[in-house]
Amino acid sequence: MSTAPSAFPAEHAAYLTEVSDRAAAATEGEWHIHDETTMVEIVSGAEPGHGSQRRRVIARLDAEPSDNIPEHADWDEDQDYEQVLTDAKFAAMARADVPRLLALIAEQHEALTAAREELRAVREVLAPAGQPRRIPTHPDMPLGVPLAETVGWLVGRAERLAARLEKAREFRIPLKNRLGGYAELTIERGPGPYDDRWGVTDGATMGRRAWHDNTWRSISDLSPALAYAWPMNAALLLAEEVAEIEGARLDREMEAIQSEQAGTDGRHGGGAQ
Repeated sequence: MSTAPSAFPAEHAAYLTEVSDRAAAATEGEWHIHDETTMVEIVSGAEPGHGSQRRRVIARLDAEPSDNIPEHADWDEDQDYEQVLTDAKFAAMARADVPRLLALIAEQHEALTAAREELRAVREVLAPAGQPRRIPTHPDMPLGVPLAETVGWLVGRAERLAARLEKAREFRIPLKNRLGGYAELTIERGPGPYDDRWGVTDGATMGRRAWHDNTWRSISDLSPALAYAWPMNAALLLAEEVAEIEGARLDREMEAIQSEQAGTDGRHGGGAQ
């Protein structure tokens, strides 16, 4: 069975399809060499030495071929016959070699096509067709640079940002309320030997509290190991959860204040009638 043209690179598909068709049309089965001492036969369907079981003789090579190659002018009969055997082996092995090589080409073409598609998808994210590149660049970095250079720049930028994060001492998350003011959560780096750990605090100047075991606890009542118990990324994720909890609490407090004000206004209004 020949290989479909789509399995080959487009620029070589026509030629490789012809090769595949020729291989598929040739006598099937393994081909072997049968040395008759006076000639060499390439046979199909039988191991060497079992001439009576041969299904087909593919070709016969003379023991004394016409050889006008100048470099072979001084060869003796043994050397000439050794070349006949070598040529016969090449021809016989081609029956298995050609389909195998075609399959390898198809396999590599499939892998290359998949890699090109992944690269196209990456390029589409970095620079959609007809649009400027959507990634931040250095002011001196021109648009249209090769993808590898762009990725290298991004890696360098990520490394610089990571180095700067190592120097950060805290992050702040504002919690706006309905009255227009705000509260804050802080994500703080621990002191002294806890410099590689972080805690989520309420940001108070006095009597600061840390989030521990799903509630606020005074830092003075907690050991540093409990107050600053998280890696930075884990502390940032925890702070987002706490921000939702605190935001919901502030909303409830605002609703209670507004309800109380509405009740008071109603009573005042009734007294005025």
